[in-house]
Amino acid sequence: MSAKKLTEGLLANPLRMGIYDVTPVAVRREADRMFGLKKEAEKTSQMTAAEVYSMVRSAFDKAELKYGVIPENRILQTTFMGDDLPIKMNIIVDDMVIRFVCLLDFRAVPENFKEVAWQLNGINKELVFGGFYLDPEDGFVMFEDAFPYKEAKVSEEFILAFAKLMGQTVDKYDGDLKKIAEKVQRPFDDAMYG
Repeated sequence: MSAKKLTEGLLANPLRMGIYDVTPVAVRREADRMFGLKKEAEKTSQMTAAEVYSMVRSAFDKAELKYGVIPENRILQTTFMGDDLPIKMNIIVDDMVIRFVCLLDFRAVPENFKEVAWQLNGINKELVFGGFYLDPEDGFVMFEDAFPYKEAKVSEEFILAFAKLMGQTVDKYDGDLKKIAEKVQRPFDDAMYG
């Protein structure tokens, strides 16, 4: 079922969304219940970006994982070895979210951008989190997801688990994507290598 059909169905039948009374007061009360009142938000973590960045570094230190840092931008950089290719990961702590950005270890040639973009779209449709994308300026393929930490509890275990899941997702798809991205249409066969 398409996203458009799903949206139309929900909007046409507010009872499906769990909203039985659609008066403005009732809708506001339901929104407060679903998304939390300010008092509830105050009970959750109010960590600063610097504290979260410190937690990320601490998690990697305790797990004895090697990494580099760009402290002025709150970026931790690491590389994991996948089954076939290395996986370069940047963990960036912004003011509201922790961004996990994996740079795949290849570039798409411009002649294959369209095919790579279609392949990425197909993969993204299957994923339950994150997304692959092609940077048209330089041909790099990346996988990215983010986690908002301002009104949530973040732990070192969560950071390591999220990084591991990112790496596993990239590792699942990077080999096949590389074959498509670097495929070059040659006008004639190479006499030496066929």
